[in-house]
Amino acid sequence: LFATWAVSMLFALDACADERPFTFRLIADPATFDWNKASTPVETHLLLNLMEGLVELNEKLEVVPALASKWERSKDGKIYTFHLRKDAQWSDGVPVRAADFVASWKRLLSTETAAPYAYFLFDIKNAEKFYKGESKDFSEVGVRADGVHTLVVELAEAVSYWIYMPTFWVTFPMRQDLLDKHGAGFFRPGKLVTTGPFTLKEYVTDSKVVMERNPHYHRSKVPLARVEGLVVADHSTALTLFESGRLDFMTDISPLDLGRLKGRPELHFTPYLKTVYLGLVVNRPELKDIRVRRAIAHAIDRSRFGELLQGQQEEAKSFVPRPMPGYDSKIGVRFDPVLAKALLKEAGISGASFKLTLLSQNGDKTVTVAQFLQEELRRNLGMQGELLPLDNRAFQAATALKTTPLFLRGWSADYPDPDNFLSVFLSDSGNNRTAWKNSKFDAVVRKGRTMSPGAKRLAEYQEAQRILQEQETAIIPLYYEPNLTLVQKRVQGLELTPLNYLFLRGVSLGLQVPSR
Repeated sequence: LFATWAVSMLFALDACADERPFTFRLIADPATFDWNKASTPVETHLLLNLMEGLVELNEKLEVVPALASKWERSKDGKIYTFHLRKDAQWSDGVPVRAADFVASWKRLLSTETAAPYAYFLFDIKNAEKFYKGESKDFSEVGVRADGVHTLVVELAEAVSYWIYMPTFWVTFPMRQDLLDKHGAGFFRPGKLVTTGPFTLKEYVTDSKVVMERNPHYHRSKVPLARVEGLVVADHSTALTLFESGRLDFMTDISPLDLGRLKGRPELHFTPYLKTVYLGLVVNRPELKDIRVRRAIAHAIDRSRFGELLQGQQEEAKSFVPRPMPGYDSKIGVRFDPVLAKALLKEAGISGASFKLTLLSQNGDKTVTVAQFLQEELRRNLGMQGELLPLDNRAFQAATALKTTPLFLRGWSADYPDPDNFLSVFLSDSGNNRTAWKNSKFDAVVRKGRTMSPGAKRLAEYQEAQRILQEQETAIIPLYYEPNLTLVQKRVQGLELTPLNYLFLRGVSLGLQVPSR
């Protein structure tokens, strides 16, 4: 299940195949091209093709070399030494240096950057102290360049999964000289330099992102000369573009279209480590009472999502999805509308006079789910709900404010370890949009980080999920789902991993007539 999904079609290539653009769908405009700050799936498909880091995950989700040709781990597990490739260059021909990683990680940990993923580096010695301002001297943080091509990282304690961290885009290198020269303008087309297979050629808001082959990429020549990400928010419009041959690849297929697409060879259901959940902003007056939060959890019939969405969705139990270590079908609050009403009554609340606003993104599927949740709360609790669907940027900004009681969000794995799911809700996590803080939860998750793989470590993560979902009900996992994709028959060599990492460096295009 963890195998990378590779789509390879046996169509002959014509002489100009590598000159034709590969086109794929973006469901929204990227919030940013700044990989230190990026945090949504929209940026994922762009940044993984513009940039490359020290290491990456292969088709078996094993860590393999990327910009680092090799690395060593000390016997006590605390020190990693990465040796950079001598032929690694930025897209302007400047060699990649260990100092570029130091600059990136310092920026990631600087509070003025406001990076939601800064906590990814907190396992490094003194990194959290620097982030919190308790230490002003970055030289005290356990990351340094030892010459031009060697990066040394010292952890506060041995962490078994830490080698996954530098596979994630927030840790990719940064050119301090160009940041100093251009400031925020560094991330614009014509200014941005990259280490991946493509460079950023053009970005037109509400229209497209154009990437071109990076001539200085360290691997073998990339087949595609040009890639275009087309911003298409409307699902039916995206499907029309695909069926006319103007889109080569798309995800986020509307439930309304799935019925007629089933059985088509272009439709693929691929593994995806993702949980869609309902977040509760616990410091809002409406949700401070745990009985109200539990009532909401008991009022939602999560077994209906597969039928509702038609995309092989599976009812979520634990927040950590199946088949990942840490998944537990016995964890969570079950559907029980009788108990839900009793809890609400015990809290002294009448559903008819109780109104909650629910934030969601404005795609067909998320709006469908939001409407279902609205109806479940009305039917089982008598609650009145207001839906507030927003575009990607507005949704991210609104959830960051933590002023709306409910929000609908998905979390997909950034690395294949249960810590990646549970650390989202640590008190100091930039991705924690619930305003929930629990010192016991924090302690359990942090304890699990330093334990060796095995049953005892998984028991810590199961305990953390019970605190999060049952004792405190800060979130309500709703469903797990595969990645639903449409891929044109002419596409060869496309890779989509269970982390939703789309790799285009091996893609080539053959001949094909439109789907319809």
